[in-house]
Amino acid sequence: MTEPTLFRELADVSAQLASTPSRLQKKNLLVELLGRMLPEEKAAAVGWLVAEPPCGPVGVGPAQLWELSRRPIINGPPVTLRAVDEALEQARDAARPETFGHIAALFEQLSEAERAFLTGALTGSLRQGSLGGVMLLAIAKVSGQTEGEVRRAVLLTGSIVAATRALLEGNERAAAAATGVLLFRPLAPMLAASAESLEEALAGCPDSLVEWKIDGIRAQAHKKGGRVAIYSRQGHDITAGCAPVVDTLTALDADEAVVDGEVVLVGPDGKARPFQDSFSVVASKGASRTGDRLTIVLFDCLYRNGVELLNEPLSVRVAALHSMAPTSLRMPALRAESLDQARRFAADALAEGHEGVMVKDLSSPYRLGARGRAWQKVKRSVTADLVVLAAEWGSGRRKGWLSNLHLGARRDDGFCMVGKTFKGLTDDLLRWQTVELEALATHRTPHAVYVRPELVVEVRFNDVQRSRRYPGGIALRFARVARYRQDKAASEADTLSSLVARLPENPSGADTDDGQLELF
Repeated sequence: MTEPTLFRELADVSAQLASTPSRLQKKNLLVELLGRMLPEEKAAAVGWLVAEPPCGPVGVGPAQLWELSRRPIINGPPVTLRAVDEALEQARDAARPETFGHIAALFEQLSEAERAFLTGALTGSLRQGSLGGVMLLAIAKVSGQTEGEVRRAVLLTGSIVAATRALLEGNERAAAAATGVLLFRPLAPMLAASAESLEEALAGCPDSLVEWKIDGIRAQAHKKGGRVAIYSRQGHDITAGCAPVVDTLTALDADEAVVDGEVVLVGPDGKARPFQDSFSVVASKGASRTGDRLTIVLFDCLYRNGVELLNEPLSVRVAALHSMAPTSLRMPALRAESLDQARRFAADALAEGHEGVMVKDLSSPYRLGARGRAWQKVKRSVTADLVVLAAEWGSGRRKGWLSNLHLGARRDDGFCMVGKTFKGLTDDLLRWQTVELEALATHRTPHAVYVRPELVVEVRFNDVQRSRRYPGGIALRFARVARYRQDKAASEADTLSSLVARLPENPSGADTDDGQLELF
């Protein structure tokens, strides 16, 4: 009979994953681990390894966890995975003054490696490389399902942990939930790839729909009768912050619906406010400035009156949206018949103050959580979503504030630095980012604060050039902060390979180490 899994086994596998660059070896490690575990342990193990522990938030911050990691270890019997989960559930459910004591008692029983693993999983700072895709492959191997079937289960159930429970634990209720759309359980949104130009996007999509790309908050709305819920791209319920648009969604001509769109703050002139303004109003659940109003613009329909539309082509989904939503609620769109026509439409979007346009394949199904060429975004300027790895203290007018950001791109073994910038930071952003980065600090030097790679920042830049100055081998020229993306997780940051792909084919210079392209 299989013995209960020890928590140190997960810590050991996590350490091996961190030192293994090969995706195949990572998958084999995970398959071997899941294959030897008790069925009822598998979902919990997957949760810990992808930094989604079953206990959820436990009410103890990163600084307290790091402090506990330095306390003396009491050598006792090895701790099982189940015992750790039970201890953390007790801590979560205890009165707030007692929570820390419960977690401290658990830490006393853990080895140094187990403490590091537990802290990393609870704070989302595990260094295992990009594990989500590999975990899907491992679950597919163990369950006997295809990768596509596992991915669908993950995205229909809302998490990889719930999908594991459905596929590997024999839980009939969980398995049923993995088979279709369930109202008021958010689905992972379909994502877009970036195109260098409108010409490039249209060339790969002969039957295309061109839409305005509005700089709002991605929102998925669920409706049943008079009940409406709105979810962010990460699955958080933001209905309370979107109260002004709930009545509009209630009036949709459908008893049941799941629709996709953007929530955006519009000024008195009818033009969309910057993303940060929209985010602030929704996050604070507060009133907007006089004349501003919160709106929602819809562009897709995933479900209507008992009929799931995920596998239907975009043309069918758009027709379903048109049948239930008035023109005033729908994203402006054009079925492009020529490049010139598409260019004029894109120019109109820019003239209205929007980011650019989306080019979508009308024959494509809705791929939950996927980023591919079926949807392509074409923006006026080049941007990348990067993570902040550290920040240097400012001088002069910026003295006392964290200013010069170290920027990181995602790669298989974590994140690597691709540049620095202090440009584009207003006084308000300087104050805000100082507070946020101090809360994420892992260690310090006299000149800088190094942080967990969790805060995503959208950076505008002119181009990419080779450089020996940074570990990624590239530098972003004339980088400047566009905005912080509090709606995005670090796992959604742009990859190093996507930035390397922007290098010119015949660069005029060997690298940027002459100092002309240093990003201060």
